[in-house]
Amino acid sequence: MSSSAVGAAVAGYAGVMANEEPLTVHAGDLRELLDSDLPDPVLVLREGRVDVVAGADRAGLEVISRADLLRTTGQTEFTDDDLERQAAALTATTNNLGG
Repeated sequence: MSSSAVGAAVAGYAGVMANEEPLTVHAGDLRELLDSDLPDPVLVLREGRVDVVAGADRAGLEVISRADLLRTTGQTEFTDDDLERQAAALTATTNNLGG
């Protein structure tokens, strides 16, 4: 999912997030997303933490789906450095919502 798509998907949550501590997406969160056995797994922000949920259970603020991560990067294998870079980009995108 592109940065603009993330922003559009979560614009309604910007006011809520402005009052929260900045959340961080970690490489381990992305590894969990990639390795998940859940159907159509999605990384979401909810209840002050980052979680991987099934695609049908999109309760929370969607950060990125496994399918979008694979599509946007064009990769199927990721090093720890690759995941660190992706996590940093997603953290910046989510923390910049709302201003």
